[in-house]
Amino acid sequence: MSTPTPASLPDEAGRFGEFGGRYVPETLTKALNELTEEYRRAQADPAFQTQLADLLKHYVGRPSPLYHAEGLSKHVGGAQIYLKREDLNHTGAHKINNTIGQTLLTLRMGKPRVIAETGAGQHGVATATACARFGLDCVVYMGAEDIRRQKSNVFNMRLMGAEVRAVETGSRTLRDAINEAMRDWMTSVETTHYILGSVVGPHPFPLIVRDFQSVIGRETIEQSKLQLGRLPDLVVACVGGGSNAAGMFYPFVEQTDVPLLGVEAGGSSDKPGDHASPLSYGRPGVLHGAHSYVMQDDEGQTSDVHSISAGLDYPGVGPEHSYWKDTGRVKYTSCRDEDALAGFDLLARTEGILPALESSHAISQGVAEARKRSEKDVVVICLSGRGDKDANEVEHRGPRRRLMSAIDQLFEELRSRKKKAFMPFVTAGDPDVEFTAEVLRAFAENGANLAEVGIPYSDPIADGPVIQDSYTRALSGHVTMENTFGMLRGVTSEVAMPVVTMVSYAIVYRRGLEAYVDAAVAAGVSGAIVPDLLVEEAGPLAEVCRERDFSLIQLVTPTTPRERAKRIAEQSTGFLYCVSVTGITGERTDLPPELLDNMRWLREQTSLPLCIGFGISRPEHVKTLAPVADGLIVGSALVRPIGKIAEAGREKVLEEIGSTVKSLTDALHD
Repeated sequence: MSTPTPASLPDEAGRFGEFGGRYVPETLTKALNELTEEYRRAQADPAFQTQLADLLKHYVGRPSPLYHAEGLSKHVGGAQIYLKREDLNHTGAHKINNTIGQTLLTLRMGKPRVIAETGAGQHGVATATACARFGLDCVVYMGAEDIRRQKSNVFNMRLMGAEVRAVETGSRTLRDAINEAMRDWMTSVETTHYILGSVVGPHPFPLIVRDFQSVIGRETIEQSKLQLGRLPDLVVACVGGGSNAAGMFYPFVEQTDVPLLGVEAGGSSDKPGDHASPLSYGRPGVLHGAHSYVMQDDEGQTSDVHSISAGLDYPGVGPEHSYWKDTGRVKYTSCRDEDALAGFDLLARTEGILPALESSHAISQGVAEARKRSEKDVVVICLSGRGDKDANEVEHRGPRRRLMSAIDQLFEELRSRKKKAFMPFVTAGDPDVEFTAEVLRAFAENGANLAEVGIPYSDPIADGPVIQDSYTRALSGHVTMENTFGMLRGVTSEVAMPVVTMVSYAIVYRRGLEAYVDAAVAAGVSGAIVPDLLVEEAGPLAEVCRERDFSLIQLVTPTTPRERAKRIAEQSTGFLYCVSVTGITGERTDLPPELLDNMRWLREQTSLPLCIGFGISRPEHVKTLAPVADGLIVGSALVRPIGKIAEAGREKVLEEIGSTVKSLTDALHD
């Protein structure tokens, strides 16, 4: 029996060596067999091939150019860099190559409904596009976190008649969207086809998606011969599930003199949970119906992963990539978030092209490889999609990274680990600044991530009786800005916990905008919440804060109109303070039922961290709100015990505050 060649795989069982296969419930067997047979018939049907080719040419816009990036090549100073411009396809990415093909298969099978999953949104848009073209019902599953990151693509899907279903379970990303799509398919298999978007899943999906995407590599070979007179010296593509890379690499597999390089998402570090690099750090396992490299723990549970790019934020990879890794035909590496952002900026500045953040990983690593080579060499990079969808994310996390405040760094680090922030409040100088310093240290020791320090004011409007009384006690003790900032200077030098002040604009204005911010910065304070400064009046202070990389945190309330909330979110820095209830500060027994829906809506409007305050006092509040917030703020429940310090004593009150903070942080991270 002859040994199969890489180009002849998968075998009849859907295996690429030891990888691939089918690991699914029996319910799906009939549909998978039907799909396998229909695909075989379509491959042999000249009419199908003619229709597909016509759509790729006249609807998708193929062939996509193989573009000599002269500006980028000159900047790099090594090999000549060519870009395979999948970003110029209809819908802006490579995904349409597959969805057009699978939609034609859906029509051949006589199924009226299509479902799909999406991460970056490009596959969702491409599926919605194909379904609109052929009059099919379309439902797209998308993680809630990805919906937040990819608002424009969500809007585009809905414009084309697709229903977008937010997935709130798990990490709320691509992995969870696939889970929900699989569940849907199991219950609707007779009338529904699942257009899987990558070379993952049970056989025949890795085969079908690879074949439809292989037009990328076939064109690249033809164009290289025509434009260069030879094949390139290196081909580079990003790898999440791996569809664009499989489509680019497969036609080159038997061109063994052409090295192939796949670039995974290196995230923020090589620690578990901080990246999405199963080929670099994972091990063989089973996920979403196939045997492949997976990020799993010792119990077989799928691990959390992270990437700045929604399309690469996936804990597995296509089985053929696993086979190519083990056979050595393709080399795989990873690219950090920071380097991907640098790749995005570099291509924009040197070529006037905005790459998708997924593609930016390939750009970054391709540039690094080009620098090592002679100017006679040619490096081809698959530009899998355009970056319009990522503009908001890059604005928040890209250029700002050069001057990131402590608050920005904290939330980025927490998001990379899929953790939430706990922010307790204390009034400065209640009953004196020495005790305030002890409280702040207790906050840090018991798990707080950042702290809010109230600057006492004689005429507060938004504060309830507990906070008002604390201000009165502090002012009676002759607290001043000087001794408050002196105390904070000592605390911030000791604890790794950013501090923000809650301060009336009357105080800031009286002291002078620049003088206040300069004094706060000198004391180690990272930002200010100014509750009586509306967005219309905030311009002068915002400019002062921006010049000093000092966060000016804006507030939205339940009564804020939605268009106004968007404007406030655009102006806020550090995080957005989301007031949970109408009225003043203070503990509440129950939180308003509409709060969760309001927070989900806000999540889709901004990439800023969302922190909820007012009324939160119980562990059950924390558990309820944690799924929809990046941070939770607790004030009155921690300030109240200080009011009885004369009777209970400082030590007992401090112990009670520490215990409350610990119970709430435990609930947040439970």
